[in-house]
Amino acid sequence: MTQFNRATLAKVLDVLGSEHAGEALAAAKLATAMVREAGFSWDEVLRDLPARRAAPASAWNADSASAPGPGPMGMRRERDLSPYEQFFMLLLSPRTPNHVKKELRGWEARVLDGEITPQEKQDLRQLFKQFVA
Repeated sequence: MTQFNRATLAKVLDVLGSEHAGEALAAAKLATAMVREAGFSWDEVLRDLPARRAAPASAWNADSASAPGPGPMGMRRERDLSPYEQFFMLLLSPRTPNHVKKELRGWEARVLDGEITPQEKQDLRQLFKQFVA
């Protein structure tokens, strides 16, 4: 079971509004995978939303290490995203230039198989910081 990162899920869900159907579909699939890998159901993830809406803005701060409340939606310490997650976030981000997305498409099979080089991992991390984070 992986650690649930609410801030990353929010970024992925924001792409659902993309005018490109492929990006929106990929975002939906990635969001579902993130929820399942963390051991939650969508019902558990969404259950506390109305109560959270009334929380002060500081409780929503993604840098906060303490949970604003109990339950699966409580804030947890952030973790580094895997190259797989960084790769798809880059492809889904509207801020990633098309020429970068086109270059990344050539990496897709190796990223999915976990066969990218350490240099490519570093490049992904740098691109992620530049266009997504």
